Amino acid sequence: MDSITATVREMYTHFPYPAGAPMLRQGTDARLLLSHSRRGRPAGAPIRVLDAGCGRGVGLIGGAVLSPDIDFLGVDLCTRSLDEARAQVQSRGLANVRLQELDLMTLDGLDAPAGGFDVILSSGVVHHLVDPLAGLKRLREHLAPHGVLSLMVYGRHGREALYRVVRAIDALVPRTAPLAERLRVGRELVGSIDSPAFMAGPWNDQRAIGDAEFVDRYLNVHETSYDVSGLLALIEGAGLEFLRWSEPADWDVGTLLPIGPLRERALALAPREQWQLVDSMFWRPGLELFVCHAGNGSRDPFDARRAQYEALCLSPEATLHFERRNLRGLQRNESLSVRVRRREPLVVGTGPLAQALLLLEDQLEPFLYPEFVRVLGERGVAEPAARAAVEELLRQEVLYRPHIADL
Repeated sequence: MDSITATVREMYTHFPYPAGAPMLRQGTDARLLLSHSRRGRPAGAPIRVLDAGCGRGVGLIGGAVLSPDIDFLGVDLCTRSLDEARAQVQSRGLANVRLQELDLMTLDGLDAPAGGFDVILSSGVVHHLVDPLAGLKRLREHLAPHGVLSLMVYGRHGREALYRVVRAIDALVPRTAPLAERLRVGRELVGSIDSPAFMAGPWNDQRAIGDAEFVDRYLNVHETSYDVSGLLALIEGAGLEFLRWSEPADWDVGTLLPIGPLRERALALAPREQWQLVDSMFWRPGLELFVCHAGNGSRDPFDARRAQYEALCLSPEATLHFERRNLRGLQRNESLSVRVRRREPLVVGTGPLAQALLLLEDQLEPFLYPEFVRVLGERGVAEPAARAAVEELLRQEVLYRPHIADL
């Protein structure tokens, strides 16, 4: 193990990360991730997921609880974090989770399945490696040909206010000082100084966060952050291909900029230039995206003319909200809405979209596109309107299209 990796491990041994209870993180559902890439998975084997740098298992366990038919392997270099994750696994009786301690820079001894992992999750890890490009290449070597890698690295522009705090701490106490002393000085600094430069953007909760979060954020012993150009160069250098941002709406100049000549000028730019513009103008502290092997690429758009055997599912990242009023002898829906990830809720009235959402409320299994249209027809929705409603829900990412082998 190289000296930088050893120092990172020591830091996380004293301050295990991340804090919090197990949860389903955005951009980590295996079937949803696999639905974005062109190549389907061979049938007959369970989906295998690698969480590369699982830490205390917050995301790993959250995903495993909700997907008991998927095999998860969590790896990390920190014994203490893995011990905490292991205790959580045992207390929940999870039979679909394994944990392994190893050096993420080399992945030597990784218990990988033949053919590679279907999905690899790497959130907030690659940027702590001594050589992020080499580390990402090694992850790619263990990704199945059809597989998808969910990646999050630090955004350089979005962390500018944070780095002001880091530089201020470094000026007051050197990095060679014990971590406990740096933590004490850092806490005193953000607790006593109301600096507009420190409180900008998303970094305005310094006084409320715990010590582990403070250390990870402001006192990290090694990290590399990226702008859009640097990130795309990293994934292409590793032999990977961009699929999409975890939240495309965060990078859409067509909705982020006001209607008018400014938006038209921005939309005339190439996609990469649009993303660079967004990165410069808005707070993007974490760059979250999905990648695959070069040559796999994005799946073809939905085509209703060839959708006879197209399966549809309610997205695990969509939440349905119903407001109902109980009256004497009847129940009336007051309002219906659906929210995808952190977007503004889509509120619908009483038309075809509302009927489609009511149908989805109790839908626990995938369904074929023609069948969904037929059932909407039985509820009084004309076929053209039913088809338009389903296609709108696909466009809004309320619905997604799993590959057949993943059903």
